[in-house]
Amino acid sequence: MPANTSSRTPNSGRVAVLSDIHIGDNTPTVWYQRSVHEPYLVAALDWIVAHAEQFQEVVLLGDIIDTWTYPPSVRPPSMAAIIEANPEVLGPAGALSRVVDAVGTVTYVLGNHDGTVTAADLDVLRAAVGPLQLGEPVHVRTGRTGKRTVFSHGHHWGMFNAPDPASRWDTLPVGHFVTRAFSHLMAGYLAPGQTVADFKNQGYPVGFDIGRFLASLGTTRRRNLADLLLTYVVKASGLSEVEPIILPDGSETTIGEARVVYADLFTRWAAREGSRATAARAALADDKGDHMAWFAQRLALEHSADLVVFGHTHVPIGGLRVSPIRYVNNGFACGSVPDNATKEFTFTVVDLAGSSTDGPTADTRAAEDRPSAQVMKVDHATGAVSVAAPRTLPSVVLAPAMDFSCYVRIHNDSPAPLRLQRSSATDGHWVVPPPAEIPVGGRGDAWLQDHGGPAGSAGAFSYRGAGAELPFTVGCPTFGANHAAGAGGAFVARTGAGKLGAAGKVPASGHPLEVIFTVGGQP
Repeated sequence: MPANTSSRTPNSGRVAVLSDIHIGDNTPTVWYQRSVHEPYLVAALDWIVAHAEQFQEVVLLGDIIDTWTYPPSVRPPSMAAIIEANPEVLGPAGALSRVVDAVGTVTYVLGNHDGTVTAADLDVLRAAVGPLQLGEPVHVRTGRTGKRTVFSHGHHWGMFNAPDPASRWDTLPVGHFVTRAFSHLMAGYLAPGQTVADFKNQGYPVGFDIGRFLASLGTTRRRNLADLLLTYVVKASGLSEVEPIILPDGSETTIGEARVVYADLFTRWAAREGSRATAARAALADDKGDHMAWFAQRLALEHSADLVVFGHTHVPIGGLRVSPIRYVNNGFACGSVPDNATKEFTFTVVDLAGSSTDGPTADTRAAEDRPSAQVMKVDHATGAVSVAAPRTLPSVVLAPAMDFSCYVRIHNDSPAPLRLQRSSATDGHWVVPPPAEIPVGGRGDAWLQDHGGPAGSAGAFSYRGAGAELPFTVGCPTFGANHAAGAGGAFVARTGAGKLGAAGKVPASGHPLEVIFTVGGQP
């Protein structure tokens, strides 16, 4: 691999994002098939090279390679074997090597299907394509105006695919065994010369339609959700509970053993989240991506970020109509041939600065540029790259429910840090509580969500800064007028997708309520 000799000039602060390619060794059960998908992938990578002067980084946002979609009797291939099987993409003269050479900074954030990739595996990949860096599971980048974008694969918030600390197998989740079972089913179904790319509706995050499984449960009160899932899988796939499954590290186990290991999966998630409702949302998060948006919004607010980019669900999403943040899902890159008309090859271009004239999601500071993103697509017939038009979700609260949350942002323009003194929720609960400290010149975000009943949300908190304690209150009741107070009236507010109003004014009606406080300055 030649050294990076690119002489590109300073770029515009853009990041290209690819995820969910699922490159394997072209075993027939692997979703990515070189003969089908390589032209689209190479077209996308070469487009990035052709526009390299625009990009400061390329983020490989998980599930780039695949160690899951193999029959149980087959040990998933090594990194070296996957590279050897895909030289036009992963070889020393391949398309990814050209991207590394042209852009310089390429960051690999692991997903679930490549979650067992080791440091030694990455060294093998680096030897082929150049100096990739391993990113944190939550990869944060800051634009020139100080605004943050968060990148993460997304599987950490899906119950069946998140790394599982109770797992005996290097944190492999129950989803690994589900996928292996359905690879067993497909291996027995395929005729000679066929691959899964020849059949419709392949490429679900766990190998099958999780939504159909959850719908099949009806009103069951059984709490052992993992046992129900594995029972369903055994019946649907025909894989015996005692048939050996060879894992990526060469060890063996069975579906029967997996039943024992994951027996308390839902209970552990409910304890982790402090809420059975949130655990149920996590069980749904792997299905089509709508419920994943709730976790994306929470993650962005926890990091005081304006944009979050996920992959994992294989369904591109272009934004949220009502939200204090932007959420984009990258989609995926290995749709089956019969699905080409409805499942596009997609990737994302992020501008870390964006524009200050973004419409209803921009606050009132003219200099406060916010990151933006466009989902791109590769035409299956021509290989041309253009802007896609993925769907926009109305909200993170899905119909028929409604969102009576209070979204709070606090800018600290005062000469002292703000330190939280107390917070409470009269109605609802703090999904993201007010942060413990907001530094000088910084900001803090919080999210008070209603419980879904007739009360709506209402809460209070206070900060101490420069010797004085500053009280704040917010409320978005289901019935009655919205309210907010604090920062001496130095705030602006809006409801729903409306525009921010005059300083110190709160829209009496509408939901959810968003309030932006400014301490020590003008709103």
